[in-house]
Amino acid sequence: MDPTLLVGDIVEKKVPAKPVEFDDFDAAPTGFPAHKKRTRVSAFKQQRQVKPVSGAQAATTAPDSKENQVPSRSNNGSSARAAFEASEKQRIDRENREKLEDMTPEEIARERQELMDSLDPALLQRLLGRANIDEQHGPNPFDPPIAKDAKVESSAAPVPTPEIKVEDTSASPKPQPAPKSATPKKATVSPALVDEGQAHAAPPENLFPLSDQPDKTHFPVPPALPDLDPSDPDFLATLHEKFFPNLPADPSKLAWMAPIPTADSPADRESPYYPGQSSLPIAALRFDFRGGLIPPRLSRSIPVSKGLHHHGQAPEAAGYTVEELSILARSAVPAQRCIAFQTLGRILYRLGKGEWGTGEEDSLARGIWSSVQEGRVLDSLAEAAIVEDGHRGSRAYATEALWLFEKGGWREQWSGR
Repeated sequence: MDPTLLVGDIVEKKVPAKPVEFDDFDAAPTGFPAHKKRTRVSAFKQQRQVKPVSGAQAATTAPDSKENQVPSRSNNGSSARAAFEASEKQRIDRENREKLEDMTPEEIARERQELMDSLDPALLQRLLGRANIDEQHGPNPFDPPIAKDAKVESSAAPVPTPEIKVEDTSASPKPQPAPKSATPKKATVSPALVDEGQAHAAPPENLFPLSDQPDKTHFPVPPALPDLDPSDPDFLATLHEKFFPNLPADPSKLAWMAPIPTADSPADRESPYYPGQSSLPIAALRFDFRGGLIPPRLSRSIPVSKGLHHHGQAPEAAGYTVEELSILARSAVPAQRCIAFQTLGRILYRLGKGEWGTGEEDSLARGIWSSVQEGRVLDSLAEAAIVEDGHRGSRAYATEALWLFEKGGWREQWSGR
């Protein structure tokens, strides 16, 4: 191609377009191709038309057909393989017979006894039964032709063949007299037959229950600690030693798990809500869920099912203080906030109505109001009431508590002071 040519110099050759020609087919009026009759008979129909041949005719025609057949490559391969297997079988049989002829009867008996002792009795019985089936009762067709001189010599001096006896393995083997030999032989004892389906008269010595397996631990085991008793005074120390021996102990964090002291014990007398005290601080006063005061003696008799007991100060006494309710009002659990808001609203309502005093000289009312101010209860209620998102129930209880505080009239009563 000339390198001086450019793309613009290339001119396409106009080739006349050949018109499309359609074959003329006779269109069927129904739109489907017309039916065509097959003139050739299918192979399936030819097999069906062949008449069945009786057994006698098949037997007479079979030899003729075999003679007329031409051997193929597959037949040649199978016949060669069969000839090789026959020659190999003949060679192995000849070697076995030569070994038996070279052995003495004592050696044959000894080898037979070793085989019977080493093999399974059931397997040995099956092998002996198969040997009886395969035993030949005539000349072996695979043996090579023997010369006449060899036949005469063999007839003149017959070689004693080893006698093979089939023993009954189901019965206990009888002891055979040991052959006389120069070297002493060890007596072999055949294993006794055991029926696996029959129960043993006594369990084997090495059979143990799963729970009584012998301990094969090769390293020392630390002594087991006693079971935990919640009423034990050293319960927390034993708990830490048994389950968390590697962790540092902090008794202050486990104080809520300590058992409740018994009545009138030294630990009970140190409780901040002990009934035998001459006076109590106002901050230690306890209230129920309706906002009413619970005396110390009554708090000891209220059952735990009322839900007023908790793991705070004086866990043996029922009820909540204003300080504990203010802490619950800032809890992350909505249910705890709802209970605190509802109880605080009722306490503020009773405070405004004057249940615990209406004048400045009433120290009880002033002390409760001081506890409310120290816990910033009104700030918590106002903050929870104006929150748009979050738990709607806690917002409703906070709004209700503020409404009860306004309805009680405490703010108007002490306004400006």
